[in-house]
Amino acid sequence: MIRSFIGLSSGSSWDGVEAALAEVDGVGLDLRLRLVHFLHQDYPRDLEDLILRVSSGTGNSARHTSLLHRLLGETFAVAAQQVVDQARISMKQVQCIGFAGQTIGHETEGRFPSTLGLGMPALVAERTGLTIVSDFRTRDVVVGGQGFPLTPVIDYLLFRHPGEHRVLVHLGGLASLVSLPAGNQLRDVLGFQAAPCNILLDNLMRRLSGGRQPFDSGGKHAVQGCCLEPLVERWLAHPALQRRPPRSLPSQAFGEGFVAQVVESAKQNNTSLHDLLCTATHFVARAITSALRRFLPPNPTRILLSGGGVKNGFLWHLLQQQLPNIPLEKIDQHGYPAPTRKAITAAALAALTLDCVPANLPAVTGASGARLLGSITPGSSANWARCLNWMAAQAAPLALSAA
Repeated sequence: MIRSFIGLSSGSSWDGVEAALAEVDGVGLDLRLRLVHFLHQDYPRDLEDLILRVSSGTGNSARHTSLLHRLLGETFAVAAQQVVDQARISMKQVQCIGFAGQTIGHETEGRFPSTLGLGMPALVAERTGLTIVSDFRTRDVVVGGQGFPLTPVIDYLLFRHPGEHRVLVHLGGLASLVSLPAGNQLRDVLGFQAAPCNILLDNLMRRLSGGRQPFDSGGKHAVQGCCLEPLVERWLAHPALQRRPPRSLPSQAFGEGFVAQVVESAKQNNTSLHDLLCTATHFVARAITSALRRFLPPNPTRILLSGGGVKNGFLWHLLQQQLPNIPLEKIDQHGYPAPTRKAITAAALAALTLDCVPANLPAVTGASGARLLGSITPGSSANWARCLNWMAAQAAPLALSAA
């Protein structure tokens, strides 16, 4: 039976919302996905500014956070409606929405690890009439996991190859690595957050341009600079980058505070905008490739790249220099345009939840066990009944086997 799902996501680059409409054939770990339609919407400038204020702590009052929760919900609901309208199908044909939301806080160190994503799933359910599966990371975090990455099971379903060892590199706000060894064994999959990426490069560009340029398009400013090697070496020694997996990167390790210090130091040393961006891009490439060599099985057959960072030609060039004997390809060549990976993952995670299949990999996240992920917000009575009937049918064999 073919089912339709919507995936809604927003990366840690805080640049906008992605919506993917996908057809799912099969159940659980046998499912196959086909992308039907995808769209990206930039956040309005005032909403982007509010996200930055709340996530950085400069505007983190309860009022600001509550307002952002609501406004993001409205934005995601509009994206969900538009993706089905553009695909020319009815919302009633969709079974469920997988809703990754906007992560504004994620700290897994210390006594009380926590994660927080905003987007008001109840509002999206009201606007669309569809059941929402959201807040995927929390269940993994409360059983000792890092909450990142949750893509490996989906990457395994979409990109594994019986004769190739593939590594997926997601160049989002943070760069993550997922290793899919040849042989199609889920137990051999590895993954972790490797390095800062667009969260560092974009924040630098915004600050250095006075907010006029939200990112360094194509790396055109960075490529004009010179790399300051002592600065790269100092950043590579950051404690967060020395930890072995399972690991996620603290949300503020390379955020606004880090960028503010870097820019202030650059001003004192008369470092140019071009040199600073060039150095930061070299650092990102080196941090990614160093983590790949240190923590993943050697000699991958090919590397598949996704995320907004694939548009940064200078970063791509540096990665090629660091990995000269390994082909680099966008995931576009394997059926999924590079920007769609997170939204497709959200749709697939929702499908696995309705199929009663745990989607976290304890060996990857460090969780004490596999868990069903997500919080469920019912849609309309008819849609919720449809989801309940489906889940009951999938859960019945599990109940019998556990009896």
